[in-house]
Amino acid sequence: MTYFCFIESAILSVPHMEPMMADDLDEAKLEAEALLAQHSSGYVAHIFDDDERAATIRRDGSTPPNSRDHKELPAF
Repeated sequence: MTYFCFIESAILSVPHMEPMMADDLDEAKLEAEALLAQHSSGYVAHIFDDDERAATIRRDGSTPPNSRDHKELPAF
C-alpha cells in the first residue's frame, strides 16, 4: 500500500501531491509533518490511503479527532 500526501498551499490553487515511503499511518503522519515543514506556503497536509483520506495534519502539527473518518473532514 502506498500513502499519498496532498499539501494545500496559500499560493497554489491545486494541492501539491507526494507519494510517501511510510509503512503505516503513524509513519505517514510523521512524514506528512516533515513534508509540510518543507513547504513554506503550505498550511495543511492530507494523507490518503488509496482513495480514503486517512488523516489531516495542520501547520501547527495538530491532527483532528477521528481523522480516519474522512466524512468528518472538510473537503479541499
